[in-house]
Amino acid sequence: MFEKLKKWVEQAQQRAVQSVEPAVFNHPLAQQTDWHPLKGGGANFQTHRLDSSNPDFLVFKASKGAYLFSAAFVFFGIIGMLIPALIFFHEGQKEWGLVLFALLFGGVFLAVGFFLFYYMTTPRVFDTFYGCYFKGRKKPDHKLSMDSNNQHALTHLSEVKAIQVLRERISSKNGSYYSYEINLVLADASRINVIDHGKHEAVIDDAELLATTLGVPLWDGS
Repeated sequence: MFEKLKKWVEQAQQRAVQSVEPAVFNHPLAQQTDWHPLKGGGANFQTHRLDSSNPDFLVFKASKGAYLFSAAFVFFGIIGMLIPALIFFHEGQKEWGLVLFALLFGGVFLAVGFFLFYYMTTPRVFDTFYGCYFKGRKKPDHKLSMDSNNQHALTHLSEVKAIQVLRERISSKNGSYYSYEINLVLADASRINVIDHGKHEAVIDDAELLATTLGVPLWDGS
């Protein structure tokens, strides 16, 4: 039974992925590259925008939508903790179940909100002056990037051979939508995901700018 369920899920995932023919890109590396989404899931709104105000330092930053999305979780988390706390003290500190509810309900929303805020606001940096790409608030140590467990902590831009854009259909109880991801394709055909969100036009514009800046082809599979 579980094998049938697993097979059904895999088939559903395959149907959700748009078929891409690598031969259209006329590049031998495209034939070796995986054309399935590298990062599962994705938001149905724009989570990041590419800031190119400094040509030597292109940075993907969180969009206003990302800030509002994470702030909503924090807000409901605070409300979920504050209201039960006020009732608890108003009732003479007798309803300890309210304290438990505040910690479970409000605490979970608050934790998720802070996690989303930290994750979404983490910069994706293309330092064209030093020729490297990294994800984080500060540049990783070069020695860290040589560690096999952190091989993509710091990526030299000379290793990037193409920019890949893929589309994935996401289904949820509220309907379905498309999410688009930008991946860096390296010389060994491995990939590094940069962003993944639902605004197609913004993804293409940012991918084109990246490809032009790095002097590599754009493989649009969206």
